[in-house]
Amino acid sequence: MVQLIVDSGCDLPDDFLRKFAIPVLPHAVAVGDDAFGDQRNPAKMNHFYSMSLVDRSRQIVTGPAPTDEIGSILRGLVAKGCKDIVVQTINGTNSPTYKNARTAARVLRNSDDVGDDVTIHTVDSRTLFSGQGLLALYSLMLIRRGLSGTEVADKAEDFSRWIHGYAAIKDVYYVRERARSKNENSISWFKATAARHLDLHPILSMHRDGSTVTDTVRGYDNCTEALFKLAIDRIRAGGLRVPMVVVSIAGKLEDLPKAPGFAELEQVAGEHNVKVYRSVMSLSGGINLGPGTVALAFASKA
Repeated sequence: MVQLIVDSGCDLPDDFLRKFAIPVLPHAVAVGDDAFGDQRNPAKMNHFYSMSLVDRSRQIVTGPAPTDEIGSILRGLVAKGCKDIVVQTINGTNSPTYKNARTAARVLRNSDDVGDDVTIHTVDSRTLFSGQGLLALYSLMLIRRGLSGTEVADKAEDFSRWIHGYAAIKDVYYVRERARSKNENSISWFKATAARHLDLHPILSMHRDGSTVTDTVRGYDNCTEALFKLAIDRIRAGGLRVPMVVVSIAGKLEDLPKAPGFAELEQVAGEHNVKVYRSVMSLSGGINLGPGTVALAFASKA
């Protein structure tokens, strides 16, 4: 059977990843002098968010999953008898993790201690966070149907074209400060300050390699309602390619049901036999999009 691997940017519950034995490539996270690998450990993620470690006052640095660590994970799987492996990573335009995975796979394939019967496929998800989670769910569905690694990789790359991710941004000023720390100036001080004073919150649309603001809503409660309505309307219209929606929050998972609009999403999804997967947002996502941010992803038919 094909072995699926994801990186820590993939928003899926830890118990789900453990149930299906899906290894996680850890992105690097450093808060001040404290550095560690983000492996979607529930206790560490809960501590990270509950202690408000994601805020503007802290120096936080994130990095891709290192090539040597990816190689170590791949070697461990091959040693256990895995011969057909599919590695899915965060959007290659946002992180070098995909490039590092390709390098690690090439080095392993060229080593003398790996047989010719071992194949490793690397897939750029072309999406982020909840979108990655949706792609992993789709890929796992294909694997359980008995498809080969080549088939899974090819179909996943095609499926990623239909994934639409959205995020309700709680604090525009935070996002601006994070961007400035990476020498990005896409959000002006004036826009960020105006958003704070007017209680304006954008809904960020993430599709393929680009992101745009699809709407701006006054009041964060109204913003999350508008976010969930995007999925509700698509479900009611029968516009999903697969009956799955992934929702994540940059905070405690128990706070997600409190988000305005989420209860209606689950109700409508239940009425249409659509499964809603809840997850804590990856630390990389929370660090870059800000605490309290809620995101979702679905695959559209058009």
